[in-house]
Amino acid sequence: METESPPETPPAEPRPTILVVDDEDPVRELVRDALESEGYTVLDTGDPLEARRIATSRTVHLLLTDVVMPRMNGLELAERVEAASPATKVLMMSGFMTPAMKASGRTILAKPFGLDDLLRAVRESLSGKSKFRRPEPR
Repeated sequence: METESPPETPPAEPRPTILVVDDEDPVRELVRDALESEGYTVLDTGDPLEARRIATSRTVHLLLTDVVMPRMNGLELAERVEAASPATKVLMMSGFMTPAMKASGRTILAKPFGLDDLLRAVRESLSGKSKFRRPEPR
């Protein structure tokens, strides 16, 4: 007796990879855990220089970075990652606004934030619904 094999299910689409950069371990761990629970692939580091190496050595769909960090601030990190990997989207997070942050026009998630706000901002950034538009290359 011949048995019918079950229909093949299409492979699940890979979830986006998000690089979380924050020099505060508890914040980074909370964000990482929340994103992983939603099925995202998460890489994380507290070192912006290491983040730049990661973002230029593998595919990162979204850079989620704190603004105020030692060695390199988040705005500079974002610019360097975007220059090396133009397809990588950026979402900033910060406990306070500086004139440079306001002038950047970037989406900034204000700390402290709720997990719903975090997940909504990540979805919007990944879907391209962010208001920030990178300047055209010269």
